[in-house]
Amino acid sequence: MQLGQLSVAGGFGLLGATIIVNTASLPPVAHIEFGPALFPTIVGWVMIALSGLAAFDALRSPAVETGADEDEPSEPLDHHRIILFAAFGAAPLIYVALAPILGFLLTMPLIVGGLAFVASGKPGRSILLGLGLTALLHIVFYQVLRVTLPWGVLTDYAGVLTWR
Repeated sequence: MQLGQLSVAGGFGLLGATIIVNTASLPPVAHIEFGPALFPTIVGWVMIALSGLAAFDALRSPAVETGADEDEPSEPLDHHRIILFAAFGAAPLIYVALAPILGFLLTMPLIVGGLAFVASGKPGRSILLGLGLTALLHIVFYQVLRVTLPWGVLTDYAGVLTWR
């Protein structure tokens, strides 16, 4: 059993439960027929389920034994990890800079595809992931939850690219 992993899993599950409890009493919003707590409730339950899987994994995996004079085993810090860390840190800043100009539908594939490429080095899968995740997020947030997303250069095509 790995106590650190079990602690993180428990904290994640507790955070999911907190989200569910705190969003259950949100007042209804006029333009959303299913209530504003639907998406946070789904996220909370997914967090609880994933924390359960992480706790199960922590309980079934053996703990790593280290001697009294040994340090914890660690992996060396290489250039790829630094680049990946910097890319994930820069992604929100890039989104804030580009989304008003290019719009959500053009900015998100660049960011998600770029992050996937930096992480995996597979351009084909990265492009598909960027396009697919952008389409999914656009449907969930813009079409279902009616969150306003920036159109940028695609403002003239906003009526063509939506179904509402």
